Amino acid sequence: MHLNISVFGIDHRVSAELREKAAFSETKKIEFTTALFDLGVEEAVILSTCNRSEVYFLDRWKNDAVRNQALDLYIDYFGIKDEAGSIFQHNGADAVEHLFRVAAGLESAVVGEDEILRQVKEAYDFAHQFNNTGKVFNRLFQEAIKTAKAIKSTLKISEIPLSTGYIGLKYLEEQMGSFEEKTMLLIGFGKIGRLFYQYGREMPFKRILVCNRSEDTVQEVIENDEQTYYIPYGSCHTAMDDVDLVITATSCPHPILRAQRMAVREKPLYLLDMAIPRNIEAAVGELPNYCLYNIDVLKEMAARNEESRRALTEKAASLIAEAKEEFLLWLKGTAQDPIIESLNQSVDDILADHLKYLFRKIEVNAREKTIISRTMEAALKKAVRNPIIALKSINDEEKRAHYAEVLGELFLLNGKGEK
Repeated sequence: MHLNISVFGIDHRVSAELREKAAFSETKKIEFTTALFDLGVEEAVILSTCNRSEVYFLDRWKNDAVRNQALDLYIDYFGIKDEAGSIFQHNGADAVEHLFRVAAGLESAVVGEDEILRQVKEAYDFAHQFNNTGKVFNRLFQEAIKTAKAIKSTLKISEIPLSTGYIGLKYLEEQMGSFEEKTMLLIGFGKIGRLFYQYGREMPFKRILVCNRSEDTVQEVIENDEQTYYIPYGSCHTAMDDVDLVITATSCPHPILRAQRMAVREKPLYLLDMAIPRNIEAAVGELPNYCLYNIDVLKEMAARNEESRRALTEKAASLIAEAKEEFLLWLKGTAQDPIIESLNQSVDDILADHLKYLFRKIEVNAREKTIISRTMEAALKKAVRNPIIALKSINDEEKRAHYAEVLGELFLLNGKGEK
């Protein structure tokens, strides 16, 4: 039997416009899968997220006709002929490895992210619900999901933060001991300031104060957030009297917080300057109870974290390689399944015909019928059991395929294991 496992599609490496164009709704998944089956595909799973659009499918033909037709169908379906160069395609063992890597988050824009595993599982469950998966894809996707879970639980790649904003807050939390009952002041509410606000909302701050030149810009974001308050830009020094942490991220070309204007502190004030040029004068860090950090510290931490992720990614790739080989070994073992199924079906047909003839000729009660049926079935199954066991035990793939063909010819079976 020749098994073709293939995948093609697009991912986060292409433009958002193209990803939007090639997105599958549930209705489109059903429609496209039906069209694939019309081409001769036997099993299919479609994975569609904001970052990827991928079609996994299986056929049993020896040539490339089905996979080429499937790819053409995808290109025509979404009208992306001019952008076909952006579509990747993997076949055979490469397709298997790709799925394992996708499920583990190794092919994501942020390596090791967790969300993709849930999306892979949902894609498989959707396909399985409509009977679009069979023996091969059930095993393939279940193994990919299981391997991804094992990688995440043992290596914990996703727990190593890469965002400087998130790293910054986690670092400051370590320095401060806890954010419980603490107040954070954000000065500046551009892209960086908003990221710190989003991360801050997930942490146990008592209050978040936002100081920005434009109040409307802030209010649009913090609307209905009872934990966060707007502070006029000119009041940032006064507001610092009641805060524990200050994050600055403005585009101001000169320091906005200078040592001479800072009040005497009885309790520590932690400051993180995310701006270039710097928003906080270096002399502030020399004042008693003023703990000043800048973006350089976080960049170094982010670089170390990225290096740690890469190291863990290599370990994950090793685990995936092992899981892939186990699956391919199992797959090879199923190559003679059709001939075995044909042989068992032949036995069942023979048994049914002879029992029908026998019970027409002799009078037996229900119990006697059951005994006779089971005895004859056991005898016939035993007659073919040894050839089947012997066939499965042959390690040489070519030899096993040859013996399967011979078995098919000797038993006059319709199928010989390949189409």
